[in-house]
This record gives sequence, structure tokens and C-alpha cells, in this order.
Amino acid sequence: MAQAIDMSAIEQALNGFTIPPQPEILQHIQQQLDAPEPNIKRIATLINLDIGIAGFTLKVVNSAFFGLRHKITSVEHACKFLGVNRVLKLVRSVLLRFTLAEGQDDKFSLKLWASALHTANIAMTLAKHFNLPQTLQDDCYSLGLFHNAGIALIHPQAAHYEQIMQQGLLAQFGYSEIEEQHFKTCHEVLGYLIAESWGLTPELCNVIAYHHSPQLMLESDSDIEKQLFALLKLAEHFSGESRHLFDLSLDPEWEQHKGAILEVLDVEPLQLPELAELLHRQQIHTIYSV
Repeated sequence: MAQAIDMSAIEQALNGFTIPPQPEILQHIQQQLDAPEPNIKRIATLINLDIGIAGFTLKVVNSAFFGLRHKITSVEHACKFLGVNRVLKLVRSVLLRFTLAEGQDDKFSLKLWASALHTANIAMTLAKHFNLPQTLQDDCYSLGLFHNAGIALIHPQAAHYEQIMQQGLLAQFGYSEIEEQHFKTCHEVLGYLIAESWGLTPELCNVIAYHHSPQLMLESDSDIEKQLFALLKLAEHFSGESRHLFDLSLDPEWEQHKGAILEVLDVEPLQLPELAELLHRQQIHTIYSV
């Protein structure tokens, strides 16, 4: 497990920011799951209370990434077919975007969520390809959507966030180093607090807290954390996340640590084009297709 996050860092990061609370719908669903006999109809009814969330959840379930042979036509059907816990993870990820993106329709915010969704889809598809357990496949999707959630809190309050980050990264400074210098917070810590508040697993919270600290994560004594981190970084590479968000031609973290990251996944550098082709067959574009 990665080291515990410093409480003083949390206090500093929170100055001027409010962590959105876990929506009541998630709390009610969790209460149903904790019951001796969870009521699937009741859980489906709770999700259906918001047509937008229910519709987007079904859209994700029926996407190519799940590879279902038959179309899922209702939330209740999804709960029965996929299992309530899987559907809850999807609903949580959908709600995150709905909550943090509300009222944010500027160009950078749209890029941020498009990038998060792209990275999430790649991470989940790769996890499936590597035959990881189903729970880890779903966790990879959650990680892709949640890992940059802290940026969605900083950006609206920080004038010229995109330009400041771009300049700092081009000068070889780290993400947190730039954010702490200019905004007195960092998106890793804010993302960790969101993830913890919204009920993500401790492993996911830790990876989010340190996803720009490769040396620390790669030395974690938790194999799950290392796998999740490596899959996130590989997905970021394939999606060209730093290029899309900050117009960087190369991702310094990937270039410096790609050997160790690929070693965690038992992948050779020469296999990357093959993995890209796998993604292309799933209609997921990558930096190899542009």
C-alpha cells in the first residue's frame, strides 16, 4: 500500500475548495446493498429517478467495451445481468461527471471530461484483455473517470489554468509542483478526497492520490495498486491525455517510467502497436491512429 496521505497536505489542498458530497442516490443504493436481501427493483427505481443518469448508464452498459451479445433495455435488467455492484460502480462514475461538469461548458472542461471518458474506456478494455478479475476491470473504468476529478475543482477557480500547466510541464516541472506553486492545492489530493467521499476502494483512492508519483506507486507493496496504476498510465499514453489537455508532444512521466510501468503488466515496448490495434478493433482511437 502507498504511504498514507499527509493530513497537512489535505488541509492545505482544501483551502478554498469544497468536496462535493456523495449524492444521496448512492447512499440509498448502498443501504439497499447492505441489506440482508437487496431489492433489485428498488435499486433500479432509485437509478431511474434521474432519466439522464439512467440513460447514460445504459449507454455505457450497451457499448462495445462490455461486449454483450444482447442489448440491455432497462436498469433492472442491467442489475440482474451484470450484478448490482457492477451497476453501482457505473452509476457512481456517471454521477461524478454529472455533478462536477454541471454548468462547466468551456472548452477546457469539455476536453477534460472527454479525455477522462476516453482514458476510462481504454483502461477497462486493456484490463479485460489482460484477463484481470472483473472487479478490477470495473475499477479501471472508475479510475479513468475519477483520476483527474480534482482538476474539475481547480480549473473554474484558477484563471489560465490550462496555460499555466502547459508552461510548467514544458519546463519539466511536475503536475503537483506547478499546482501547489500557483494554486496552493493539487488535483491529486482533491481527487483523493472526492474518491474517498464517494466510496471508492482504498486502492483506487491511493492510486488517485499518487498517480503523478510513479516512483512511489511502482514501489507499492500492493500488487493491486501497482496494476491499477500501470493500467492508468498505459491508458493515458494510448489516449494521448497530456497532448489533448495541455498540447504536449511527449508525456514526461511516461517517457521516464514506461519501462517499469510496462514491466508491471508484463508487456514489452514492441507490443504497444499490437495493443493499439486491439483498441482500434474496438473502435477506440489512440495516438497510434493519428
